[in-house]
Amino acid sequence: MTRIFISGPEVTVTARPRIQTRRASEVEAKPIAWLWQPYLALGKFSMIVGDPGLSKSTLTACIAAHVTTGRVWPDGMTCPSGEALLVNAEDDPADTTRPRLDAAGAAVDRIHFLDAVKVDQRERSFNLSDVDAIDEFIDRHPQVRLVVIDPISAYLAGVDSHKNADVRGMLAPMSALAAKRGVAVIGVSHLNKGQAAAIYRSSGSLAFVAAARSVYLLAKSDDAPDRRVLLPVKNNLGPDTHGIGYSLRTTDAKVPYVEWSSEPVQQTADEILKSGSDEQRTATEDCMDWLRAILVGDEVLAIEVMNAAKELGFSPKILRRAREKLGVRTRKDGVRGGWIWWL
Repeated sequence: MTRIFISGPEVTVTARPRIQTRRASEVEAKPIAWLWQPYLALGKFSMIVGDPGLSKSTLTACIAAHVTTGRVWPDGMTCPSGEALLVNAEDDPADTTRPRLDAAGAAVDRIHFLDAVKVDQRERSFNLSDVDAIDEFIDRHPQVRLVVIDPISAYLAGVDSHKNADVRGMLAPMSALAAKRGVAVIGVSHLNKGQAAAIYRSSGSLAFVAAARSVYLLAKSDDAPDRRVLLPVKNNLGPDTHGIGYSLRTTDAKVPYVEWSSEPVQQTADEILKSGSDEQRTATEDCMDWLRAILVGDEVLAIEVMNAAKELGFSPKILRRAREKLGVRTRKDGVRGGWIWWL
């Protein structure tokens, strides 16, 4: 803002914003760096979602074991060796996480537990706004290749997990940190209670799934109670691929660990979610669930909703029916603004 004095009253002139651009020729093209090709990329934010009690933390302990030892992945793909930072709000490090890491064969001297954030000699709980603190930690530990946040909803610092704009604002700095430091950040989340398609079954706002470059569903297999399947829900960086299965084994001390299966899983995330229910749903009902999730408590530009619906495969006719059945309210944002939808 610029203030100008013209022989009398002060006149305030607001500077006009200017965009910053780069020519495409100035951007150096580079290949994607992988933690586990084509599932988990370095420098990107990914998610693993599943119901409580399905061994998500056992799986992340196994992933940390691969990273800290450089052990190849079950499909034979190489794993870059490095350190890991674990942020876990639900499991005790001493009697739960450390035993699982040991059972997984992790190099525990290369794994760090985030206990608290220190500010002016005072400690407080970590939240996702503390990106600078993690950045400073990785600066001191440049071998970090993996950051796991489990569950991600526990670290939102009062942000409503169902408000798209707020969640996007909270996740953007973490995604930028992943890109800056070249680390794979994995957010762990629960499933909501809906019966919709897998891509919007993650708890909270769809902004979580939108921000992640890859999302995987962890579910029970239909053929064995101790078998789990990790199925792709979304992957913006790699080709569509099959899922991966594993069995839960236990040590003599009854500590669970992952035993990977060599057989690919051809079942899709949508198929396995629907296999547990006899309820037949229409596309309109699925679209209603999705609309409810992204609009509740928030105002969203109609064009953003339409574009997202198109990407998810909802036709304009289905979107219109879902909007009418839900009673979505609309208004024009000024003379030149676009239409806004909300519940």
